[in-house]
Amino acid sequence: MDWLNETRGKGLLWEESRLVAAELDSVFGDNLLQIGEWGSPELFLGSARTQTTTLVSGYTQEELSDDLSGHMPVREDSIDAVLLPHTLETVEDPHQLIREIDRMLRPDGHLIVLGFNSPGWWSLRQKLSDGGFLPGIDRFVGDHRLTDWLSLLGFKVVKTHYYHPAKLVDSMLAADQGAGHWDTRSDPGWWAKQLSNSPAERRGLLRRMRGWRHWRITAACYMMVARKDVAAITPLRKSRFMRPRLVGSLVNPSARNSARVVPLDRR
Repeated sequence: MDWLNETRGKGLLWEESRLVAAELDSVFGDNLLQIGEWGSPELFLGSARTQTTTLVSGYTQEELSDDLSGHMPVREDSIDAVLLPHTLETVEDPHQLIREIDRMLRPDGHLIVLGFNSPGWWSLRQKLSDGGFLPGIDRFVGDHRLTDWLSLLGFKVVKTHYYHPAKLVDSMLAADQGAGHWDTRSDPGWWAKQLSNSPAERRGLLRRMRGWRHWRITAACYMMVARKDVAAITPLRKSRFMRPRLVGSLVNPSARNSARVVPLDRR
């Protein structure tokens, strides 16, 4: 996508690389699979701590959909973590992709999804521009819909992080402050730097935004981390102290109402 080489794309990739690197720092195992190319191949995989990393890219929508319908050439329960960098917005059947990932992931495997926030500013601009603002993005898979899909498959959503407050970032980039000077909420010191370096009216706006419970509406994107949970099955064992049934369908006697034995009169 050519727009990733522009100013707004470079800022987004820089921020996402830091968020994913922080998340992959706690993901271990043998195999990490990234489905869909987003930026350079090493942008995310270079931070992986697994033994091997694999990038599945170069697919058209139709080719990827064909592979998913016939199952990707990956063994069942063989992948420790899967990364989807805005892949759900570009495939023809995102729900089928999630089901295929469920097949490939090992128990307790991790799924990391980067997506565009459906009620966010960039989503609105994309709709108003008839798809011209983010070329190649055909749909928006919101975090609520994705959570529903994952819940049906038995995944547990570990975290959902909203980032890239697009309108504010656009104005900062327009002022030529550069992406290297800000990191939104992924950097604990970002707010302090903005508050100290901004005029009074912006400082008030930033303070209000920081305490706003609906921060996600201003964010262009979200990162969702989910874990594949497999419920432990405890086998049922026959009780060692189970009383045998007396006859047929009669209930087991208890100590309170068991049949009394009357001694014989030997007189």
